[in-house]
Amino acid sequence: MPCRCQPCPRISQMNIWKCENERHQCGLMIEHNAAIPRCRAYLRDHKKVTERKTAYFMWHQIIKNAESNVKAAMTYARPQNCIRDGKLVDSASSAEPYIAISYVWDTHPSFKEWEGRRVTEQALHIADQLSKHTSYALWIDAICIDQDNEPVKMVELAKMADIYRGATAVLCLVPEIDQTTSRVVEHGTGMMDLDGFRALEHAGDTHGMYMFASQGSNKALHKLFSSRWWTRAWTFQEAVLNHVTFLVGEKEETIPISDVLKISHPISRRAATQKKDNLLGQLSSFWDSVHSMSDAMKVRMPLGTAISSVWRRQSTVTHDMAYSLLGVCCLETITPDYRLPVEKVFADLVEKASSKGDFSWLRWSHLVDRDATCEGMSMVPVPATVLATPASAITEWRSVEVPQMSVVRGGAVGVCIPHRSTGVVRWQSQPEDIKGIINMLQKLSYGPEDIWNLLFGLHVGLACDVDRAAGGSGLAQALLNLATGYINGTFKLDDSVDDLVGEKPYTRGYGFTAYASMAANIWRNAQLVVMRSQGGTTVVPTHRGTGQARLHRLPVESYRGTCLCRVVHDSTKFRASAIGVMVENDHAGSGSWQFTRFS
Repeated sequence: MPCRCQPCPRISQMNIWKCENERHQCGLMIEHNAAIPRCRAYLRDHKKVTERKTAYFMWHQIIKNAESNVKAAMTYARPQNCIRDGKLVDSASSAEPYIAISYVWDTHPSFKEWEGRRVTEQALHIADQLSKHTSYALWIDAICIDQDNEPVKMVELAKMADIYRGATAVLCLVPEIDQTTSRVVEHGTGMMDLDGFRALEHAGDTHGMYMFASQGSNKALHKLFSSRWWTRAWTFQEAVLNHVTFLVGEKEETIPISDVLKISHPISRRAATQKKDNLLGQLSSFWDSVHSMSDAMKVRMPLGTAISSVWRRQSTVTHDMAYSLLGVCCLETITPDYRLPVEKVFADLVEKASSKGDFSWLRWSHLVDRDATCEGMSMVPVPATVLATPASAITEWRSVEVPQMSVVRGGAVGVCIPHRSTGVVRWQSQPEDIKGIINMLQKLSYGPEDIWNLLFGLHVGLACDVDRAAGGSGLAQALLNLATGYINGTFKLDDSVDDLVGEKPYTRGYGFTAYASMAANIWRNAQLVVMRSQGGTTVVPTHRGTGQARLHRLPVESYRGTCLCRVVHDSTKFRASAIGVMVENDHAGSGSWQFTRFS
């Protein structure tokens, strides 16, 4: 029930909480050990930010002011060409600074002959407009890479990450940005630096954090994030490889990308903890991809994390789903080759990552359709299956360090993967639907956390990570109860209970309901089996494997040590049958690491 407190601030342009007279609709929050309406804290901080009267400079003003500090980055590979003063210039043998441009090609580009090569009219227009504001050379792919010279094009594509890293600045052209967008983002980042937002963050109040940072779902943010620029595979790495990167509108409105990514954090948290999978017009997987750009700016991304981000996007050519993430994963030793079959491109990608000790990509191998996949691909994830995944897992799976091994078993094709045997499968259940499997695991004395992890740990996240994301603790039983209620129809998936308002402050951990609703959609119409070896237990979909089965521990685990396992049958021992989370038996141990090429 709404609380009866003092009247809410009646300022029409910011009454985002829908409070009227003495009836608060905003809910309470705890600040300095006192409960106050969210709207009052919002008004106070809104006033502080507004009184600062700050605004972003234009990109060319920022670069001009920093000119004395600009030095050409010689540690990176240089582009062959740039465009300056309307002419193509040689950049490979020069230390001249340049600005790299990130943009989305027109859906149906128009080409024209220019300086002895075929270029897009769109790119020439971009160069003409930006050159009005700077004397710097510009690097624009459709101009500076000869699109009809395939050998040269492959060389330049292999340098793509270095081209963006070595630029004086990167301009990301997002035509949806205007002055209103700039003001809203600048205001949101200012709100996040003040006491009100910090108190909400401490409480795990994802709805309050979202409202403070977004000005209550401001339409300008909806417009900003609806841009095609956010949906393309290549723009992910183009935006994160250089710390001097700006989003730029059609009239040169400028926003540091770091500020956009800053406000994306509370937005992504809210998207993950509300059951309606649509926030500012985008799915939660979109917000995962945007927020992960912040991490990519700081450290090399594990391939598994990059896949979860980039493969939620789109590319015109399927090969680019691999080549567009080479820079963020530091896998530039792979040379782009569009003549290769796409299956080999993705197999080479995971093989190269594995050779550098990065096995994080195995977290996506459970999506492989092993009945339909071709030889050598039983462990190799592909973009289409990741994009089609309804839920976005929140657990980070890290690679386990394994010893160097020279002996490789297996066939002539496939991917080499380390593994440790946990023994033969001593008991396997009959196929059951999700309700039957939950009942079976309960009868086998597995606790709620283990049951949740076995069934939903890969698709949604381990129970401990849901605790962390929702700001609660020990939520596994509640998660399981609610998910079961959704599955058997006791609760409806469209019930709106994802925010708590009224007389009580926000309840920590309340956002777990969204994860339960995700889980309810995972195994609909699926038949599952429980498999137990000496080393542990897993639950996987039914599969075609016959004969004796074994469970192999894979070289990936969560930060708390929960591991993934692979089911292999003796009849097809070099081809995986299924992938699942393993709940290990205490003190059981496992065999030594082996290195096998799995087809």
